[in-house]
Amino acid sequence: MISYRAHRRQRVADCESGQASMVTVAMFMMLFAAIAVSFTFVVISASRQALNDSLQSSAKIAAESGVEDAKRLIVYCYNKRQSDGSYPPADQKLCSQVIGKLSDKLEDMGCDDILNELDNNNYNNSFAVEKEGSRGHRVRVGNNGSNNNNENNENNEYYQCLKIATKTDNYQGTVNNLGKSVIVPLRVVNTQNQAAVIASLEIEWHRNVAGNDGDNQAEMHGASGTGLPPANIWSKNNRPAVLRVERVGVPKKAGGFSLNDLADSDTALTLRPSLKGNSSYNLGAYKPQYPPLPLGRDGIAPNNQYSGKVPIVEAACKDGGGGDDYACKTTFDGESLDTDKTADYYLRINAIYRSTHFKITAYDKNGSKLYFDGVQPLVDVTGSSSDSFSRIQARLKPSFDKNADSTNWWPEYVIDTNGKVCKDIEVQYDKGEDRCPPYN
Repeated sequence: MISYRAHRRQRVADCESGQASMVTVAMFMMLFAAIAVSFTFVVISASRQALNDSLQSSAKIAAESGVEDAKRLIVYCYNKRQSDGSYPPADQKLCSQVIGKLSDKLEDMGCDDILNELDNNNYNNSFAVEKEGSRGHRVRVGNNGSNNNNENNENNEYYQCLKIATKTDNYQGTVNNLGKSVIVPLRVVNTQNQAAVIASLEIEWHRNVAGNDGDNQAEMHGASGTGLPPANIWSKNNRPAVLRVERVGVPKKAGGFSLNDLADSDTALTLRPSLKGNSSYNLGAYKPQYPPLPLGRDGIAPNNQYSGKVPIVEAACKDGGGGDDYACKTTFDGESLDTDKTADYYLRINAIYRSTHFKITAYDKNGSKLYFDGVQPLVDVTGSSSDSFSRIQARLKPSFDKNADSTNWWPEYVIDTNGKVCKDIEVQYDKGEDRCPPYN
């Protein structure tokens, strides 16, 4: 009996041991399955993310292609515009959609207006426009073959919803601190597309956005005064750039204008950021001395008299507190700039100490906002790649009008003299000889 019981206990123990092993094996199998599933999920997620990034990049490239096509359309329509402002009958519908729209009405524009006219007016030789059912039109990008299927568009890349506004309610840009200025034509119209007189100009600079490409949040640290401290003192804090703003008008006179006429319209201020600065200045009151007083060989005018030096004034700025706004803002009031009859006016901007973003807004005498006409066209376009989309808004560099002056040729520095300019210098290896006569 004892032997039977012992044998039975052994059999029970062996059975329990076998069950425990099976449970252990099952648990390990479940663990390995969970690891495998997790690993598969990670791989699939990474693959999906890589695919999404690739498609998003392709969609952005497609949208950028739309911006480039918008440039072509703007150039085309400006070149087709006749002296009375009209267009040839064949281009009337298209160009009326491309030129003349207001930027603050961008959201109200039809998404398919421009592409529909491209399709209806047989511009398809230059633009691969195709109908997308009830969703309107789209333009294939990439390898545009002769057939309208996807065989030549492997990535399924398109752009759609192309909108263009050639009249913008402000001018936005950047200016660096390397001596390169930005010149902004003050060519404006009102909401009725009529020539207008500028009564005031508002300039804002240094965007108060953390991590922005350039400015970051301003740190004024009690900044005040009108002097220009050493660059290392100014730049150790994140203070806004000092701006030199010059306004000049090219007179519209029958038979041309003189140098005196040009100099008479020239006025400039240097705006130093300050917590105690003024928010407005009469820019027209700061006209340099012309002709400039003659300078001695030491570069100083006789008796230290004013010789055209641009005054430095305090401009109202604030510490950065977040938000998509600008740290500094100055209004130039007391203006009366007739951009249609009196002169072609320009604003020249230089940055000192640091590069910066800026925005310029023009107003009439009633305080209504004016529109820069063809100075900085705005393009809004959506690109797509498969099921990914990317929307881009881009401001284009002036100027596209064949009848308007280019803004890219002006020199940064010139020589003005009432006498002769001698440049007779001989240089040989490390020796040189100045053959010019001495100054009297």
